[in-house]
Parts: sequence; C-alpha cells; structure tokens
Amino acid sequence: MKTILFSADFTESTTLALDWAKLFARHYKATLVLLHVQQIPMANTTLPMSGDVGMGAYNAGLTAELEPIDRERLDKLATQLRAEGLTCETELRWGAVTDAIVTAADDLHADLIITGRSHLGNFFERFVGTEATGVARRAHCPVLVVPTTGTGVARLRTILFSTPLEFDQPAEFTQVVAMARAFGATLSVLHIHAENQPSIADKPTMIAQLQALYGDQPLAVSSLDSRTVTGGFETYLKTNQPDLLVMTNRERDFLSGLLNPSLTERMVVLTDIPILVYHAQGDL
Repeated sequence: MKTILFSADFTESTTLALDWAKLFARHYKATLVLLHVQQIPMANTTLPMSGDVGMGAYNAGLTAELEPIDRERLDKLATQLRAEGLTCETELRWGAVTDAIVTAADDLHADLIITGRSHLGNFFERFVGTEATGVARRAHCPVLVVPTTGTGVARLRTILFSTPLEFDQPAEFTQVVAMARAFGATLSVLHIHAENQPSIADKPTMIAQLQALYGDQPLAVSSLDSRTVTGGFETYLKTNQPDLLVMTNRERDFLSGLLNPSLTERMVVLTDIPILVYHAQGDL
C-alpha cells in the first residue's frame, strides 16, 4: 500500500476516521493524501453568476471565498500530521462529493480510501444513504468507512471477513489474511445464509478454499441462518464485536443494498463498526 486517500470534511465524522487513516499510514508507511471536496454552491440569482444556467450555474464569488479557508484548514491538518511523522499531501477539489472522491482516488492511484460516516439523522439520509455509502459503491479500490458512533479507538486486533460463499474470493481474502498477519490480528469468517439470498455454490468447497489460503492454522468460520442478511449481522454482532468488518461482493446492487441502511432500521447497528469494502478489483 503506497497511497491512502482520506476524505476530510472537517466535521465530527473526520476525527475517528482520521485515527484509522493514521493507523494504516503508519503501519504501511504510506503517503496520506488529505482530500477536501468543496461542494459547488447552489445558484443564487441575486449574486454574480458564472457557468451555463441550463447545466446548473454556481456562485463563483462564494466558491472563491471558501477556497483559501479550505486550503488553510487542509494545510494546518497536514502540518500536524507531518509533525507526527507521517508523509502527507493535500488535495482540494470541487463538485459533488462522491464523484470528486472517486475521481481523485483514480487520478492519484489510491490503494485505499478512508472516509467517515456521519450519524443517519433524518429520513432522507436513511432512504438514500450517505456520501460514504456512495463512495463505497462506486470506488475502484477498497474503501474503509468509519462511523462516528464507534469505540473511539482505532485499533486492529480482530477482523471479521463476511462472505456469501457464492463465488471465489481468493484475491480479497488473501489481502485480508496478509493484513491480519501484518497487524497481528485475529481473523475469522462469517457466512450468513439468508432466505432472501440465493444458495448455489458448494459451501464446504468454498470454505476449504478459504482455509487453503489461510494456511495450516484452523480458520474460524461461523455460519448462521437468518431471514435476511442484515438480520443475521444483527444477531451475530450482539455477542461479537470485531474491530473491523470486511465485506466484498461482485454484484454492486447487492453491495449497495447491504450498505444502505434503508433496507431495515436494524441495519444501523453495523455503523458502530468500521467496514472495509472490497470490490472485484483493488489491492491493499
């Protein structure tokens, strides 16, 4: 891992997420890029405008006023992190937050995106999800989503790898095994057999493949039946609290649904645990 992109929005969601960013940057000796996305202000017909109104004009004056403020905040944070011994760069972009983060990650060849996830405080947020869930759906590299309602400590002692056991996951699981060993963390696997999800693959064979990738030591695998995937997670997490939950899926629709709390209010329980999302490609 060479480059970590950290989404700094300077809200409460930044604090704990930044601790995780520092943890990974220190461990992998990676460059930490602090990205702040300055959203284009809504059009205001009483102020000078620029741009094509038909395409969505923006208030150029307000954008110009905010730019030096945001740059100063980024520089201040970068200076602080460099004083802590981290290699740090800054990046200021404009536009829609999700689009800007995903594009920046591609442009910078980021190996990992780390972003905070704020409390889902209103109906609209519960219905459409947050910017963090949008990044997790669309990014082309792994994304670590850190909730504001976590333990308050960035640590990696226990890792839970969640798998549907419906397709091969050698690349993703191998990376997680390497991460667990690098941090000296305990790794376990969770499979939830849900009534609303297909069950096609040979489960014993899939588990044997994971064990082969894990090595000679027995791999702890938990399987449970549940009406829904989210319900299964809720049941498991009542008595198990890993430091990190790892999820991977080839089907973006399934991943989107799993990360979107609108599926069930009970899914919000997962926001207490940082979630590392892998896609079909992406290497740590």
